[in-house]
Amino acid sequence: MSLTRRARLLTPALVFSLLPAYGFVAVDLPAAGGSPATDPATKSDNIQHVANVSFAEFEGERSSGTDLEFATLVVDHDGEAETAAVERTFVFAGSYQKGLQIIDVTDPAEPVRAAIYDCAISQGDVQVFQRDGGTFVTYTHDNGYGAGTDSACYLDAERLGHFDGATTAGTFIADVSDPYDPTTVAFVPLPKGSHNQTVHPSGRYLYNSNSELINNAQNAGIEIIDITHLDAPVVLDTLELPVRPGLGTDSHDLTFSQDGTRAYSAALSQTVIIDTEAPAAPEVITSFVDPAINVEHQANPITLTDPRYGTKDFLIVEDEFAGAAGAEQSCPSGGVHVYDITDEKLPVKVGYWNIDDFTTTKVVGAGSGNRCTAHVFELHEDEALMTIAFYALGVSVVDLSSLVGIAFGATGVGMQEVAYAEFDDSDTWAVKAPSVDRNGTFHIYGNDQIRGLDVYEVTLALDPVTDPAALSVGTGRDAWLSPLEADRLLIGRELPADYEPYCLLGDAR
Repeated sequence: MSLTRRARLLTPALVFSLLPAYGFVAVDLPAAGGSPATDPATKSDNIQHVANVSFAEFEGERSSGTDLEFATLVVDHDGEAETAAVERTFVFAGSYQKGLQIIDVTDPAEPVRAAIYDCAISQGDVQVFQRDGGTFVTYTHDNGYGAGTDSACYLDAERLGHFDGATTAGTFIADVSDPYDPTTVAFVPLPKGSHNQTVHPSGRYLYNSNSELINNAQNAGIEIIDITHLDAPVVLDTLELPVRPGLGTDSHDLTFSQDGTRAYSAALSQTVIIDTEAPAAPEVITSFVDPAINVEHQANPITLTDPRYGTKDFLIVEDEFAGAAGAEQSCPSGGVHVYDITDEKLPVKVGYWNIDDFTTTKVVGAGSGNRCTAHVFELHEDEALMTIAFYALGVSVVDLSSLVGIAFGATGVGMQEVAYAEFDDSDTWAVKAPSVDRNGTFHIYGNDQIRGLDVYEVTLALDPVTDPAALSVGTGRDAWLSPLEADRLLIGRELPADYEPYCLLGDAR
């Protein structure tokens, strides 16, 4: 089985010359036509595409898929007829303007659309949470986009007294305990918009990431909303974040620890670790800036035993290069950065990973905008696996059993790509899975801007994470290049006269 995407590898010794700081560029993406392709253009041998659900039949040619989450619910009907009560698994797939698509994936090869939460908004970040015996979702609308205020979610919010027609941006909360009949229970208007919304594990608080740029840095921070009473959400306060130079200061995305005592914010130009033991009154613990990251998009914690480094608390931060504008015209662009945060007040950079498709130009069709940066990822700590989307370069599954080092694809030291697939018309925003297996078969689900929901079957046979001594250390080198070796590998490559190496691992003193 080949795990090299294309025979265009650049030696890991050149990683230091691949991480310049670029400016932010915004572009409009053209619409795509035709039906989604059924066979990946490029893939590893251990992944198969098994199904697609297009959203394009709803108001336009693009599916406009964004984020997605899962829930397994007990249902006693299929939307039309009563049936025996049974557990079924549903995908809640967000979109731009096409509503929240609720899809039954109990049989992954035969996905069936159960319902659409009629909410014509843009951004469509979705979070699923349970409380009080029910299952709910948050669904976000950012400012700067037009809103379909005649769609059911706004009409419902108006009847609830939560929408007065003035502020369309914010977060909807819907009860999806019956996935065939989603029902609006609240709307939280937020003038700066809701780019991403994260639910505290208690189910009682929302932390809003508005992702405002530096020109809106005044009162930068994370809005805290009390949803103890779902019918009467209250915006409590704003957690102020340090003002940083660069693209912005506000939070783009935020992740809670499983116990709810910490939050980790990717705040455009900085990473912020937050004490949330008192979720209504959070406090900043640490803020740090990595000049190798262009746009901080997502930050997730994970505790693993690295074969060289031992058991540590790590933070994985993803760089959405140039905001996925597509103007970079080269691959790879934004990648994944790893920090040891065992000492929260002194994070240490220990790793970097990216895909191994090295091209000077990337011309991709179907309106994907030439973008091949990393985007939404999901960590599965127990199995030491990550799923991650790369827009035009589709989906990847990555082995996290070793995090320390520098690697591209399956070459190098540290994280290793173990499965991938892309279509000629891929523009995958997010890829996640309800469960994964290092040594077995499972399904992953990509939500794609052009294609809609793609279902893939993945089969892995990896070493167990419970035996660090048996862990694979990758197919590449397991030591730094000597200056002489690096010089030989760099022969024939012209570097700028003012080039200076930048150490990704930082100063360990």
